[in-house]
Formats: sequence, C-alpha cells, structure tokens
Amino acid sequence: MSNMLKKIHFPIIPLQIFLFIFWFKNGFIDKVMGITLGVVTPETAYQGDTWQGWAGYIIGNWDKSQVGHAVLSPFFPALFPVVVLLQCVPFILAAMSIIGGEFLQGKDRVWLMRAAVASLFVNGAMLFSQTLSGASDGQYLWQLLGLGMIAIMYIDNQNKK
Repeated sequence: MSNMLKKIHFPIIPLQIFLFIFWFKNGFIDKVMGITLGVVTPETAYQGDTWQGWAGYIIGNWDKSQVGHAVLSPFFPALFPVVVLLQCVPFILAAMSIIGGEFLQGKDRVWLMRAAVASLFVNGAMLFSQTLSGASDGQYLWQLLGLGMIAIMYIDNQNKK
C-alpha cells in the first residue's frame, strides 16, 4: 500500500479536482442539464437554469450598459450555445487527465495543461462580456482569471520536476 502511495503525485490532485468540479458544475450541470430539464420537464425544472432563466439573467446583466445592450444582447441566441459548449471543454479535459493517470509521479500533465488553458480561455470570454457590460460577475471572473494563470504556471513547473 505504501509503495502505491509513493507513485501518487499529491501536489497536482487538488488542481485536477478543482478544474473538473468547477467546470462540471458550472458548465455541464448548470447549463446542459438545466436547459435539458427545462425542455423535458418544464414544470419541475429550476427555472433559473432553463434557457429562459439563463437568457433573463445574462441579458439582464448585459443590458446594464448601453454597450452590452447594443453589442451582446441581440446575439444571445448565437453566443450562449457556444459558451455552454466551451464551458464543458475544461471538465472533459480534466477528466482525460485523471483517466490518463496524470496524478502519478513522472507523468507529463498534457491533458491537465490543456484543461487549464481551456479554462483560462472560457473565463476570458466570459470576463470580456461581463466587463464590457459592467456586470458584477466580472469580480469573481477576474479572480478566476488570476487563478487560471497561476494554475498554468504551476502545471508547467510540476512538469519540469
């Protein structure tokens, strides 16, 4: 048992867990499952996670500024499905990292690096829209952007060990 524990690279596991859980919850559960349940069982689905719920919340945030209202709101039907798909990419890549055994000593963390880069890209896209419209979600997205940059540097550092 102790020989098996020596093969595990414990410093990388929290990052794998964070990237997987954060994007699984925010991308897949909130968006994909919420919208699906809104279509399949509209009377019992949580209305905030249905297409209409997300449209009201996101467009409501974008409409807080004239720029967001003019530039982003009219394109919600086209932009939202893209964002939903993009939000699923980091958790899929993090799952590939776990399945590929990148939590073991001596493994290159290729999939985890891809998950971190995808997370940074998705976060940047969301941050752009929220900052452009002056929405309050921008505050936590700036923090997540910083964490994403640190995660990429950390993975790179761990890969060099």
